[in-house]
Amino acid sequence: MLKIDFTQEDIDKLHYPLVQKKMEVLYIKSQGIKHKYIFILCEVQKTTLMNSLH
Repeated sequence: MLKIDFTQEDIDKLHYPLVQKKMEVLYIKSQGIKHKYIFILCEVQKTTLMNSLH
């Protein structure tokens, strides 16, 4: 399983519009949430999710 650790600075960057969606996806994934729920929570398509994770 992919393990991603976030610092408080990383979490604070979620408020920047240009990176907000990608960071949100990465943060939620780091919490162990399954892809099918990330689609719903972040309102992204599968392609966007996979690109964000890679």
